[in-house]
Amino acid sequence: MKHMTSITVLACILLAMHATDTPAQSVSLYSDGKSYPIATQQTQTEVKPGWKIVDIQLKSTLRRYLWGAHAKDLADNTRPQFIVDTDTLLLSDMVLIKLKTRKEYRRIPEAELHNNKCLYVDFNNFRIEAYGEEAFLIQPLKALESGEYIFAWTSKERVGELEDWFVWPFSIK
Repeated sequence: MKHMTSITVLACILLAMHATDTPAQSVSLYSDGKSYPIATQQTQTEVKPGWKIVDIQLKSTLRRYLWGAHAKDLADNTRPQFIVDTDTLLLSDMVLIKLKTRKEYRRIPEAELHNNKCLYVDFNNFRIEAYGEEAFLIQPLKALESGEYIFAWTSKERVGELEDWFVWPFSIK
């Protein structure tokens, strides 16, 4: 019986550790009165070393990307609606970024979030309504071009040595 109890305790600890690794925020596509959650994806980062001249190493560059040519979630029009559960983060810290597409992956234009051409979720760019107690229904004011996009939080803590991001990818056909 003691052996079974220790296994149960270990399983509970592992589940608790896993729960802290997953982001508490969520983004869903909203269409025809139904919510379709967008799966969170972590960016992958590639380091391109800078030139080495004599004994001087020039600055390396980073490239962030998402694997796969297209996101799994496809919006049904060019002004899609989203339900955003912000948890403890501010909605004004959320940004929308258009990605560059390649044959096998989607690349974020600039490695640093603040260097990208971001569309901030605010009243100048989005229609924002309360949706329940901690969620918001948002919709871009202007139609989005077809392509690949991500939602990201500027204030969200980064992950790992290369400071990858958790993002919510979707496509506009």
